[in-house]
Amino acid sequence: MDFRPTQDQQALAGAVRDVLAKHPAPGTPGQEAAEAPGPGIGGVDVALWRDLAELGIFGVRVPETDGGLGLGHPESVHVFEELGRALATGPFTATALAASLLPEYASGRYRVGLGDLTCGDQQIQILEHLDALDALLVIEIVEGETPGVAGHSQVLRVEPIELRADPVPHPVDPCVPLHRLRQKPLRGEIVGDAGTADALLREGALLTAAYQVGIAAVLTERAVAYAKQRTQFGRAIGSFQAVKHLCADMFARAELARAAVHSAAVLLSDEAAGHDGTDLPTAAAAVSTAKLLADEAAVANARSAIQVHGGMGCTWEMGLHFYLKRAWALSLAYGRAADHADLISESL
Repeated sequence: MDFRPTQDQQALAGAVRDVLAKHPAPGTPGQEAAEAPGPGIGGVDVALWRDLAELGIFGVRVPETDGGLGLGHPESVHVFEELGRALATGPFTATALAASLLPEYASGRYRVGLGDLTCGDQQIQILEHLDALDALLVIEIVEGETPGVAGHSQVLRVEPIELRADPVPHPVDPCVPLHRLRQKPLRGEIVGDAGTADALLREGALLTAAYQVGIAAVLTERAVAYAKQRTQFGRAIGSFQAVKHLCADMFARAELARAAVHSAAVLLSDEAAGHDGTDLPTAAAAVSTAKLLADEAAVANARSAIQVHGGMGCTWEMGLHFYLKRAWALSLAYGRAADHADLISESL
């Protein structure tokens, strides 16, 4: 298994990086005091979305005959790592997942959300970027017709305008507007079965893990750069052993998580293509492992970066708190830690 990026993968990541540099997000260098994304709706920078859509990032895994790039999971994680590094805001993951299921979304012309109504009363009622969505995929449990028989999951396509929801006044991540559903969708078009639902959640966990790796990596770079320039007692703080250890631990966490994410992407691609004897449980366990490691790396590195910055990272002056809040929020997306740990234990 070769984790080294190919020239095409590097070119794709570089193109995404160039576009993101033109649309800096709150919390990134030069935008520390910003409180929301650029002009747009529902927390989405419309200009950024349009430029990324022109690159084809939403159709990375959609066949070329259907208007996509015809690539695979390894390319997708390179794209989402760049999104994480830039702290890009929007329903990127859900739209990319929807495009792999319904190719008409590959162009990025429509913004698509994803709601998981299978995870308990507290989680099912929260939706991100609702005001910006053109469509919504909902994973729900259909109760069995026979008493005592468990239901099964399915995927519905729902019109967001038909939903009744109230805005959440103070979301953890100030750049991601949240709405709480008053009730489950009353109707929708069935676009997938239980297998489709599982695949969406599994692939969503992989893309979210890649985004978290981007957060962990860029925070390591920012902490190291600050430790080199900030002086105390006549010396750069990076020369102090305690700060060295913090930065070394940040680097180790980010690289371990990156290796896990790229390994899971390769295994998932091999499973889909039927190569190397990879089976679905092995690939799924690899995705769960990657999600756990990436979540830990992003959250821990955000905290360490704030500490290296002398606590100023949690102020508007530095803006590192944006990364911490985004990492917190994403650690609950596409399966909680306990869910992924259970899946891993079942595969052993």
